[in-house]
Amino acid sequence: MNIIFGPEIAPAAWNIGESLLPQGFTLEKLSKSPDQRVEQLESADFFLGFRSGIIARDYDHMSNIRLIQFLSAGYDGMDIERLRKLGIPLCNNGGANSYAVAEHAIMLMLAVSRQLPDLDRLVRDGKWKSSRFGEEEEHEIAGKTIGIIGLGMIGKTLARRLSGFEVKLIYTDPVRPTPEEAARLNVEYREPDELFREADIVTLHAPFDATTHHMICERTLGLMKRDAILINCARGELVDEAALYKALKEKRIWAAGLDTFENEPPDPKNPLFTLSNVVLSPHAAGPTWESWPKRWGNSYANVQRMARGEAPLWVVPELR
Repeated sequence: MNIIFGPEIAPAAWNIGESLLPQGFTLEKLSKSPDQRVEQLESADFFLGFRSGIIARDYDHMSNIRLIQFLSAGYDGMDIERLRKLGIPLCNNGGANSYAVAEHAIMLMLAVSRQLPDLDRLVRDGKWKSSRFGEEEEHEIAGKTIGIIGLGMIGKTLARRLSGFEVKLIYTDPVRPTPEEAARLNVEYREPDELFREADIVTLHAPFDATTHHMICERTLGLMKRDAILINCARGELVDEAALYKALKEKRIWAAGLDTFENEPPDPKNPLFTLSNVVLSPHAAGPTWESWPKRWGNSYANVQRMARGEAPLWVVPELR
C-alpha cells in the first residue's frame, strides 16, 4: 500500500520516517509538480503529513485516499465538509507532541514569571542585579492557581507535569473526564468565566474552531486578575491580539507568553513585540527531536489499523 507525504520536511526527520516504515508499505514525497501530484494523489492509499501539505485542488483527486493522518495536532484550515462527503477520516497525532507542548507551556510560565529575557539581557549588557534586597519583581508559580483551557491530550499531560509544582489546577473543556481521572490529574472543573476570574495563570490548549475563535478578547481579559499571566501554546486565532495588546499595555493583566499568533509568521511590526511584559517563541512548542519517532509511530499505527479494516484512532471531533 502506498503512503504519500506532504509537505517536504528536513532530511533527518524524513530518515526517521523511512526507518520506521512498516513492511508492505511504500512512502513517497508528494510532488510540487501539478501533473505528478495528481497522479500520486489518485494512486495513493493514505496521506501522511501536516495541514500545509494539502492544497485546495488536492481534494478533487482524493477519492481513493482511505485516511488523512497528520503528524501534528492542528488541522484548522482543512475542508471538513469536503472530507465528510468523500468519506475520508482525518486524524491528528494522538498526543505525540503532548510532552513537548506541555514542557514548552511550563517553560513560558517560568520565563514570564521570573522575567528570564530581562535577566538574560542584564547579564549580557555587563550589568548585575541590585544588591538592595526586596526589589525583586520575579515571581514563583508555587501556590498559584493555573487554569487549563482544553483538557485534551496536551492539557492532561500538562496537568501531570505540573503536579510537582504545588499549584492548584482548574480546567474548562466541553468534554469532562470521569471523576476518577479528574482525581488522578488533581484538576477541578470550572465554567469558563469562573476560570478566568480565579486563575493566576491561564494556559490555552484548545483547538481552533468557530467556538474558540478570539475566546481571549476584551470581555474575557476584563475578567482576569490584574496580576494574571496568559500562555498560548495552542493556536494564535484563539486570541484577539489587539485586545491582548491593550490589556498588557494598560497593565490590566500582568504578562503573557506566546508561542502562536493570528498570522504566521507574524508581522515584525506586531505591537505585541514592543512590550516588555511578553515572552515570545516562533510556534516552536511541538517540534522537538524526541517527538519525531512518536509522530511517525502513531501515524503508521493508524495506517496499519485502516489497512486491517479496523477503525482509526484520533479522528478529529467533527468527523467522528
